[in-house]
Amino acid sequence: MSLPDWIGQVVVAGGGGAVIALALFKYLGQNWIKHQLAKDLERAKAEISLLSSRRMKLHDKEYEVFPELWARLNEGVNSLGEAVNPITRSPDFRRMPELELQEWVKGSDLSDKEKSYFLGAEDKINAYTRIQKFRSLKEAADNLQRFSVCLQNNRIFLSPDIKEKFNAIGDLTRNAWVAENMDWEYPSRNLEKEFLDDTFITYQKEIKPLLSELELLVQNKLFPESKPTSDKGGQKDV
Repeated sequence: MSLPDWIGQVVVAGGGGAVIALALFKYLGQNWIKHQLAKDLERAKAEISLLSSRRMKLHDKEYEVFPELWARLNEGVNSLGEAVNPITRSPDFRRMPELELQEWVKGSDLSDKEKSYFLGAEDKINAYTRIQKFRSLKEAADNLQRFSVCLQNNRIFLSPDIKEKFNAIGDLTRNAWVAENMDWEYPSRNLEKEFLDDTFITYQKEIKPLLSELELLVQNKLFPESKPTSDKGGQKDV
């Protein structure tokens, strides 16, 4: 029955103007409320869908940046490990005849500036060690800087727990590099052995374990473990 027919029947029945108005209000009011509720429900569904879509995109982006971040971090940590390693290797220049020494320098990968410094040094082993240390420090600095830039560019896509681990490793590696570089710049200080020990211990006891924690955290995100199947009375749930 249409609305005009319904109103007509009310008038014929003698409901009067007040009754018609009340009935009409109830009819329109109920339908208006239903209409508004339907609209609100659809709006809520649309907002939930939008938020869900945005969240999924952020999660997808986090998964996308993991490989590059992990690669950059490993490059930085591994090169730092080379820089802080107290064990150095060098040819025994003290027993090397002058002609053999000249031939070695000529065939080495030392730059002209490094060759000049090496040949002018009285302690050739120490000079060569300092050259290698400088190279390893520079490589570590470059790799750590690339990791830092990559982290800054992508930190917004990382979940708080993951970001916290990356930040912690970043802070530790920077501090270790600064300490090692200070030791290289001021070799005459009596604290040389102490600085070497401090940075190497930090690397072994703090940085490497934290890297393992981060690896496990990332793997759990990338490959979430399925819930174990319950076992009741020897029978597995199907």
